[in-house]
Amino acid sequence: MSMPSILLPFPRDLAECARQRRKRMASYAHGPGQTYHRSQQQQHHQPSWSLNDLSTELLALIFEQLRDIDTQYVSTARLLCQRFNQIAIPITYKTLVLTEKIVAQDAGQLFPQALEYISAHTHHVVARSDLDPAGIRRILERIRKLSSVRWRYVDREVRSGRFWLPSDILNAEQTRYNRTRLYVEELPLRDFEGEMRNTYLRAIPIELLVSLKMAHPAPPLVTRLNSLKNLLLSARRLEILHFEDRGQGTQFDFAPHERLPALRELTLRSYDWRHSAEEVAQHWDFSRITSLELISMPVFNFLNSVNFYELANLQTLHCEDFSAHLPDRRIEATRRLHLLVKSYIRALSTLQITVHTYHFPVDALLSHAHSLTTLRLRDHTGFGEEDRRCPTMYHEDLWLLAQHMRQVQILELDMDVVHTDPPQFLRAACAFPSLHTLTLHVQTVLHPFEVVHPGMDRDRDAAMRTLQFLVRHKAGPVPWRSITINVGGWKKVMVRRLSEPWRRQNERGVFAERCFVLERSPATGEMSVREEVAVEASRQATPEEEDEEDMDEDEDEEMSDDDDN
Repeated sequence: MSMPSILLPFPRDLAECARQRRKRMASYAHGPGQTYHRSQQQQHHQPSWSLNDLSTELLALIFEQLRDIDTQYVSTARLLCQRFNQIAIPITYKTLVLTEKIVAQDAGQLFPQALEYISAHTHHVVARSDLDPAGIRRILERIRKLSSVRWRYVDREVRSGRFWLPSDILNAEQTRYNRTRLYVEELPLRDFEGEMRNTYLRAIPIELLVSLKMAHPAPPLVTRLNSLKNLLLSARRLEILHFEDRGQGTQFDFAPHERLPALRELTLRSYDWRHSAEEVAQHWDFSRITSLELISMPVFNFLNSVNFYELANLQTLHCEDFSAHLPDRRIEATRRLHLLVKSYIRALSTLQITVHTYHFPVDALLSHAHSLTTLRLRDHTGFGEEDRRCPTMYHEDLWLLAQHMRQVQILELDMDVVHTDPPQFLRAACAFPSLHTLTLHVQTVLHPFEVVHPGMDRDRDAAMRTLQFLVRHKAGPVPWRSITINVGGWKKVMVRRLSEPWRRQNERGVFAERCFVLERSPATGEMSVREEVAVEASRQATPEEEDEEDMDEDEDEEMSDDDDN
């Protein structure tokens, strides 16, 4: 006689699913009679199905979504039952982040089950240049369907012993058969000469390259880009380019016959754009562009040389002007941006621009009312100096946007209390029906000569009042996830105000630059406030990313679990 089922509510997440499984097993221990009686009482008001009743296809979709949120959720699902484990294994191993352990010589003895899963189920591999190249090659060659490799340089070297990286670790026959796509990240920006002039071309297989993201440059900086240009000209499959320089930067010098591939996504940081319209038409191809980011570069020069019709399919546009080395053309750049956004681009989903606010009417934004989900609109003035007022969008215009832009989920704006009615402005911000993330930039309420008494914190008090107002007046069905109040031009890496009065205030622990964040916990749904802590620029070394360590630890744990099963 089979054991009767225990009818439990549909689990909200995998943790709840695990708790229900333990509860069901505990109920079995009390005997079938008691279990049946309890289930009879529950069946009139509780659903009679569980997560395990779903089809394999639906469960696979759920696990894929969970993997995108947090890979640990999929690991939890694998522990619940054998069926979930079998469904989740291909999802767990579809993307493999290589670690020292799995590329080691003895990995076959230590992780035999994991290597079988890798061979059968892995399609995408993430690798670092500081791992053993021979070990990486061993892993890659055993993968039956290698769809993509994401290669990240971490030591600024493109060669390790006899290996050119990643060219010599990729099997040409395997990658050609699978049409493998290569994504290169953190490529060091250099210009090679003489016998080394083809270094990039030897290190990177151009027939596979679809994405190239440069590293943040470290001194000595280059003054010519010929080596990079030759790589780009040869990589005809290239779709994504993130170029990064420092300061004023430099630009490509093209020969008459040279033309870059048609890119889908282009990011230029500190690129000294001085190309004429004729040069752009001859050497650049924007016919496929959908994402464009121009950061710390002369935006007017770019907008004055590019055919706007080629930018019609942009979905993402991000412009941060830098014209310190030029005559200030930022007002003209704002007007050109307004024309581009209003009259040429069809349907933006993300717009992040710094402009002269009063020269950028909101009618341009209304042209994208049905598609825009992220809007970040800042003024060049900012809040770095307390004696300069920051132009602010009229609250009537913000109300107009809220009424028409029903898809906006993320919003970032300046709010100078001298240029607007704060309650009206905040009510308008609350009126966006789909908005869940808001960033407001405001000025400090402090003065450099003010006497700040112990226990007083006027900027925090003002921020708390603003947060309370926003929570109280939020409209629409979507609750707040995050609200950020950025005070006085705060940045994660700060250069504090340099005047002598502010220096004295800083010595007392009083700062004009603050950042307060109200966030909702995904686990509990409760809201909590924290203050972000800046890193003083004088103490900040060249930034180095360290985002691989946690991923490595998770991967090691998953492989150990697989060998236990």
